[in-house]
Amino acid sequence: MPSRDYPDTRKARGTRSKDMVLLSARVETTLWDYVRALALETRKSKQDIIAEALMLHRTANEGGRE
Repeated sequence: MPSRDYPDTRKARGTRSKDMVLLSARVETTLWDYVRALALETRKSKQDIIAEALMLHRTANEGGRE
């Protein structure tokens, strides 16, 4: 009998969402280095940092169109 109960399906680290994994593959190398450093400083996941940046970018662009 195992000492811990594990979930039926396991996910690899950093693969919360398939869409984010594909998005991360398209990020420019210099930007990815910045995201990696920011993740170490803020203890946020890289996917969360990219998602937050995209939301800020979207709201900034929507504000300029009005």
